[in-house]
Amino acid sequence: GAVLGHEFVGVVEDVGKEVNRFRPGDRVVSSFFTACGHCALCRKGWFNQCVDKGTFGHGEYFGGLGGGQAEYVVVPNADSTMEPIPEGMDDEQAIFVGDILSTGFFGAERAEIKPGDVVAVVGAGPVGLLATMCAQLFGPARTYVVDMVDARLEIAQELGGIPINAKHTHPVQAIENATGGIGADSSIECVGLLSAVDTAIHCVRGGGTISMVGVPSAVQGDFPYLRMWLKSLTFRAGWCNVQMYMRPLLELIAAGKLHPEKIISHRMKLDQAEEAYKIFDAREATKIVLRP
Repeated sequence: GAVLGHEFVGVVEDVGKEVNRFRPGDRVVSSFFTACGHCALCRKGWFNQCVDKGTFGHGEYFGGLGGGQAEYVVVPNADSTMEPIPEGMDDEQAIFVGDILSTGFFGAERAEIKPGDVVAVVGAGPVGLLATMCAQLFGPARTYVVDMVDARLEIAQELGGIPINAKHTHPVQAIENATGGIGADSSIECVGLLSAVDTAIHCVRGGGTISMVGVPSAVQGDFPYLRMWLKSLTFRAGWCNVQMYMRPLLELIAAGKLHPEKIISHRMKLDQAEEAYKIFDAREATKIVLRP
């Protein structure tokens, strides 16, 4: 079987002869996927489209790279895959830069949030919570957060969100009622379920933007082409371009502008990983970090 774990920080043990940016002893955080840094798409700044991309801990189909839930992990193309952790920054502050914090920022940036806007975040899992946090950097007046788990909505509220429990109220109607029948200026979809994408599309006003970062639950599905056309909507989606955001996000954390560690609910040992997965699957945890 494959070693799991696509989010990790660690200390460099050894480097290959082509590695120039890192030395043994460096504390580093890795992107959840590798990028070569020199192919045509990497040179255009789209590292998530690298022709030699591999994803950690996701098996042969995604490159066959071992994951970080182990004592050691090999990071190919290290110079364009990792970033050094600033001195004084805790591992728990840095680790999410390699995936969910970058993804949350990516979603918020591509939602084209303007100061004073109304934003809807669909899904208050780890990505949705960090999208809520990152959205505040763009100056929205209100950020509505949709989920069905009260504990997650409570955290969303602490991060600046206005909770909407979809178990108790229709989220599209709730957002329309709160905006005089217009809808949100933009939405950030952080689940990937077709029903969540539908909510993200229908809660946005005419001329608004939908930013989808949730991993799609289906290869194909119906798409409301006529609604998109009639309401002049912009739909943006994608696998996060992590390498573009790692260094700026580390700087924002160091400056006290972001606190991604706030979403951590459990801290467990690496040999408790099986139990940790069961807890998360039962939705009894928001985010679990594993330590050696």
